[in-house]
Amino acid sequence: MVTNYINFANESFSFGVITVCAICTLILLANILRRKIPFFRRSLMPTAVIAGLMGLIIKEVILAVFDFNIFNTVTLNALVYHMLPIGFIALCLREKDNYTKEFNRSKVKIERVAAAKSGSLIISCYLLQGIIGILVTVSLGLTFIPELNKGTGIMLALGYGQGPQQANSTGYIWDMAKHMAPWGEYGARNFGLTIAAFGFLWASIPGIILVNWVARKKGIARKKDEFQKTGELSSYAIEEPDEVPLSESIDKFSLQICMVGGVYLITIGFIIGIEILFRASGIPFLIDLVPTFWGFAFMLAALMALCVKMILRRLVKSGIMHRKYPNKYMMNRISGAAFDLSITAALVLVSVTTLGTLWIPVLVMTTIGGLATGFYLYFIIPIIYKTYKDEAFLAFYGMETGTIANGMILLREIDSDFLTPAGDDLVIGSSAAIILGFPLLLLIAQAPRPGNLWWVTLAIVLYFIVLVFYLLSSLIKKKKQAKQ
Repeated sequence: MVTNYINFANESFSFGVITVCAICTLILLANILRRKIPFFRRSLMPTAVIAGLMGLIIKEVILAVFDFNIFNTVTLNALVYHMLPIGFIALCLREKDNYTKEFNRSKVKIERVAAAKSGSLIISCYLLQGIIGILVTVSLGLTFIPELNKGTGIMLALGYGQGPQQANSTGYIWDMAKHMAPWGEYGARNFGLTIAAFGFLWASIPGIILVNWVARKKGIARKKDEFQKTGELSSYAIEEPDEVPLSESIDKFSLQICMVGGVYLITIGFIIGIEILFRASGIPFLIDLVPTFWGFAFMLAALMALCVKMILRRLVKSGIMHRKYPNKYMMNRISGAAFDLSITAALVLVSVTTLGTLWIPVLVMTTIGGLATGFYLYFIIPIIYKTYKDEAFLAFYGMETGTIANGMILLREIDSDFLTPAGDDLVIGSSAAIILGFPLLLLIAQAPRPGNLWWVTLAIVLYFIVLVFYLLSSLIKKKKQAKQ
């Protein structure tokens, strides 16, 4: 009787709506589990990750028993793909804080680190992960798995370094080019999402060990059974005096959603225009770049949002527009909701059964990548963040294996009031990393193409050396001065 009203075909709208509601329900259940069960509360895993892993287990069990996927894969892919640019648009439309945060650490003077150095550290870690991934896939491609594309190991830099959304976007580009065709239509996306899932585990399980180690070293007594603070870097007003009031002819939150939607529409229109021009040119190189633009739509969306914000500021200054429309508090809520939905959907989208022989490179890459990331940060962090090295180590380790949310979660376990600039370094450094990381994203898109691996690997290694030299420049200068 139910099937007369609900179409459970994978492309149906009704099945898609049910899938979205199921994702929301999983997040609610995960939140309850995290609040009520000490194991989940102490795991330091974000609620969205718990929800995604829970949904993945339920999906795989039902699929194995009844041979029916209870989630619409088309909808899950859409959530992962579209929520990422929506989240970035909301983050970029919001206004910066109009105050200067002071870091007063008893008798210890805190030295702030430039955004360029934090951004360089983030990108250098991505490059290290990419090099490790390529070494693994080249080794396996020459021995045990000859059908494996040797350039796909660079996915480790996305699954670990940037999270499931970017891994899914790049996987989309690779799937369109059939770089991982032996593993099905969604082989590359499934590969990237699985690596990202292991990244969350590396951010959480070793993260707990590292937090306890740092807490013992610093003599911090962790209150394991209390709920920690939300992780916001600052408190801010819900409504500023010069903003649109909450109660007007249109709801203020509706305005925020409409602004985000409008910017995303501009972004999509821009990409469609580029595709039409590139295809009309008939140049093979430009036509091959079309999937790259679609895959990295989140970066174009962020740029569009920044342009729109600049235009709105000009309109206010010129007196044409008398009120500020973007509200920081509400834009943060939109971005947070978008990223939570995206992370949960990405983990549910992982297919355990279709990975097949890909489990070998996944397990080898994620294990070596997790260990290498931890050791690299352990040795280089004290050189850059001299006066708050422990806090910076935990924050960057969490982000470089999971997402920025994981970094904040680990940080607040030993710096609950954000008394060090480590949290700010993550945010500001991530902004700088968008610019520094753009060449890497282009290399990642090209790595699996035939004949490209050698020069892509060479470029990554050289870029890594340059960034490490820049990060160590202060230490090198001090040694030279000491010799003189």
